[in-house]
Amino acid sequence: MAISLGVKRHIARWQRDGLIDTATAERLRQDIDSNGSGFGLGGILALLGAILLGAAIVSLVAANWEAMPRLVRVGLIAATLFIGYIGGAWRESRGDKVFSQALYLMAALTFGAGIALVGQMYHLSGDASDAALLWVAGTMVAALLLRAPVLVSASAAITGFYLFCSLEPASSGRLSYLWLVPILALICAGLVWYTKGRAARHLIAILLITYVFVVRFDLDHPGILWMAAILGAALFLVDALRTRLVQEVTGWSEAIGAYGFVMLLLALIFFQFDEFSEGVTNQVIIGFAILGCSIAGLALSGYRNLTVRWVAYTVFSLEVLYLAFQTIGTMIGTAGFFLSAGILVLLLAAFVIRMERRLQKKNPKKEVTA
Repeated sequence: MAISLGVKRHIARWQRDGLIDTATAERLRQDIDSNGSGFGLGGILALLGAILLGAAIVSLVAANWEAMPRLVRVGLIAATLFIGYIGGAWRESRGDKVFSQALYLMAALTFGAGIALVGQMYHLSGDASDAALLWVAGTMVAALLLRAPVLVSASAAITGFYLFCSLEPASSGRLSYLWLVPILALICAGLVWYTKGRAARHLIAILLITYVFVVRFDLDHPGILWMAAILGAALFLVDALRTRLVQEVTGWSEAIGAYGFVMLLLALIFFQFDEFSEGVTNQVIIGFAILGCSIAGLALSGYRNLTVRWVAYTVFSLEVLYLAFQTIGTMIGTAGFFLSAGILVLLLAAFVIRMERRLQKKNPKKEVTA
């Protein structure tokens, strides 16, 4: 909604400045209204209300768990699931795209809580990772049957919960997550295509990036970082050099390039921290590699990909300050360091301003995010 309002303000300005006529401006506004999701502040509040309502129901049931007969306990959970899924389907059939999704989300949360409560009631064997796996499976089935984008997003989020539950030492099938998480992410990607749930794509990308670095810490194998760096660089370069092809195939070109760029830089940063105990020299070498990748990101995609641009600016600035602290900062006093840091920040500001002017000249019409 905020993006739509911003675009409409630009349309009004273009119309006022005579860049477009009234008819064109009106058609642009109608196109924004017809293609917008309508999921603004009201939708966010509806989802927040659904989360709070689900938490209240679970807390109420859990607080009175021992005082309720078993049949009543199961009946309350089943009734909440029925209201959430069937009520959401009914609201969606009436054209409601906000409260239907909120009801779906409430049911998905209740399903997860119900697994834990019923397992406790009947003393079922298993651990948190098993419960999370059942939870994500049930939510995926619901997403498939109801074709609900919010349930696809919930499935991706619950998969992340399963990932971290699997790290517990007592988890059964301790390393099963190594192959289960990619499979679950692939199923989520298929559900994204089926439900047209665009928001879930970002959650899947974040999930996979998190998965890579969780595996790195869990297995403590440096080769994983090399794989992450190579994969991130490949995704970024494919988007940078074959933008039109990637867009035609996936419809998500800029985000693929941005997430690949983020993965590449994160891998290099992890390499740098791995060398923390080995002295400054290796850190500086890797630091120059990070600076080089940041500049390459600006040169190849910064003019059209706003996410890559600001990630590159942020990483470049922080890395320059970090290298200054590791080298100059260890040889001068506090006042001298702050003086050097102040000069560096001013130089970075000048660099960003000059770079922004060049990028805007290269592609003045492109100002949208991934």
